[in-house]
Amino acid sequence: MDADPGAVATADPAEPIELAGAWPRGWARSLDITLWIVPLAMAAGALVPQLSELGGSLGERVKDQIFGMILLPLALVCDALTYALFGNTPGKRLAGLRVCAAVGGKLPLARYLARSAGVWLNGLGLGLGIVGLFTLGHQYRRVRSGALTSWDRRQESRVFRARRGLWRIPVTATICVLLAGGCIAFGEYFANMTPQQKLELMAAAADPRKPTMLDDTVRIDRVWLAPGLVVEYDYTVLGMAAADATVFGERLEKNSRPELVRKFCTDFTVVSDQNGRIRWRYADETGRLLHAIEISKSDCPRAAP
Repeated sequence: MDADPGAVATADPAEPIELAGAWPRGWARSLDITLWIVPLAMAAGALVPQLSELGGSLGERVKDQIFGMILLPLALVCDALTYALFGNTPGKRLAGLRVCAAVGGKLPLARYLARSAGVWLNGLGLGLGIVGLFTLGHQYRRVRSGALTSWDRRQESRVFRARRGLWRIPVTATICVLLAGGCIAFGEYFANMTPQQKLELMAAAADPRKPTMLDDTVRIDRVWLAPGLVVEYDYTVLGMAAADATVFGERLEKNSRPELVRKFCTDFTVVSDQNGRIRWRYADETGRLLHAIEISKSDCPRAAP
């Protein structure tokens, strides 16, 4: 049987003890998750693009569902770390809410993480759309009836309404909807881009903006889209004598080409999907070409029939 939610003590008698309702909690959580899902999706798309391709030929909607399921627990972990660092999260702060221990005070990180795991499993249904409808509906009815959510009961936590203001929930909901709508609109815009536009966007995202040393002798100067749908990485090798250029090229072919082929075939699916190519171009300090490695979809090993 649930503990009486009204029997809540706080460390400071002046603190409000009114428990938050279901809708304020839902909008605050949605905004917190959305604020983390967006940068996580961008980072995953840039660093581990093969994640967005999980699901193979099952269709874009299935692939998006799988991608979202992978990012959701990561977003909840980031949300917990935000709480641990600042004592609240952006969505809850904007909505005027605060998560506290039942006896008052801030939840320890371990308990907040355990609480987030409960939200993920028993509230969001692991990110499975149809499952989440049932689990969220069940928890919504519990809160509406005056009971605690399963994760608050287990972790002895409470969600208080800490700040009042009729504007808070409408503003929180509006920002959440606008962010989600913006992401959907950008996804549609990207899907309708030409191959040229998609590769230009990718090159612009990878471009270091200014020459950057990668080690003591190699500098990356720029990343740009060359004619023929070729994403080109331009490097300068410092201190390279003309007599060493041939040996340098042979060493690159032997040691770097296999790894670059693997990288292209697994990490640059956006390029291969547009029938594009990637060129890694190395020059000396005078701009003289030392060697270039160019890779396309034809270099990728074919799957067994």
